[in-house]
Amino acid sequence: MRALLLLFGVLCVSESLHGQLPFYTDDTGVTERGKWHFEFFNEYDALQLQVPNLRQNTANFKLNYGLPHNLELDVDVPYLSIYRTAGNRPSDGVGDTNLGIKTNFHKESTASRVPALAASLYIEFPTGDAHQQLGSGLNDYWLNFIGQKSLSEKTRITAKVA
Repeated sequence: MRALLLLFGVLCVSESLHGQLPFYTDDTGVTERGKWHFEFFNEYDALQLQVPNLRQNTANFKLNYGLPHNLELDVDVPYLSIYRTAGNRPSDGVGDTNLGIKTNFHKESTASRVPALAASLYIEFPTGDAHQQLGSGLNDYWLNFIGQKSLSEKTRITAKVA
């Protein structure tokens, strides 16, 4: 209880922080076997110190499919719009595509202090036009480990190590 009061106190007197991605942290859950799961999210950013690029809108389309043995396949395709200073043409188009697989190898139990545990591997393919800054032009790889522990029915702590 002391730790929660201390955390609450720190949050109340803290100044705001400015940061970039990641705003979203994956959880340990996987899509149920044989089911499809679709997500769409949009992010609008003011780009700092990236002149002539001023703002960027990212519309992200994510499709998951549940496999046996607590596995999930994922394809993630962003559509980017980059707005620039006057005299510089904006860019619009598909960004780099991510393919991934995630496994939940330990489910949380109320009888145990051990958190739920999962791991995911994502490979990003250079499908975006690098000349328009819509993609990196490179293959990228991420291996993530995720832990999640419920504090109550409505509150949980999720940590991801990449």
